[in-house]
Amino acid sequence: MYPKLIHQKTKEAMVKIPLAGLRYLSRYPREKKIIVEINTADIVRINSAETLDEIINEARLDYALGNFSRHKTAKSLIAALRA
Repeated sequence: MYPKLIHQKTKEAMVKIPLAGLRYLSRYPREKKIIVEINTADIVRINSAETLDEIINEARLDYALGNFSRHKTAKSLIAALRA
């Protein structure tokens, strides 16, 4: 018999952000970025509370366990995200 392989699937959480909940602040054309504010009341209205709680708790756990990285430049962050 072959040994059973155990695979853990990562749970992905998705948050929907309504366009009406975004407020434009500024942009950086050279970097092709914009800065916006997100109205949390609109996020809560659209998404179930369970999803948001899961995301926040998972982020807190990752931070407590040291599962994060620091970047001094946007280029290093983008490179890490693409890897």
